[in-house]
Amino acid sequence: MTDIVDWTHYFFAVAVLAILVGALGLFGHAVRKGWILQNVTGLRGFAMGNHRRLRLKETLVIDPRRRLVIVQADATEHVVLLGAEAETVLASQPAPPEPEMPLEAAS
Repeated sequence: MTDIVDWTHYFFAVAVLAILVGALGLFGHAVRKGWILQNVTGLRGFAMGNHRRLRLKETLVIDPRRRLVIVQADATEHVVLLGAEAETVLASQPAPPEPEMPLEAAS
């Protein structure tokens, strides 16, 4: 009689654990898709495609503590000096248009 009770407790515990893990996976999937917590976290889903608004175009190391970078944000390029204690925007200007690749180089 005690063997039957122990096996039922074991299977019940495994079933509860499987349900909890499945619910956690479903919750994680719903958060990643933006179905829930969108208003609380501001997330609109992690799969935003290939459209990125911010690009690091070029970097130059000046010395071990300072680096000069060109960052493109939307249609504006910013030249920024990164230092150990501070960051300084040196210049901002409209970004030049991207050069078109010739057909023979694309293939």
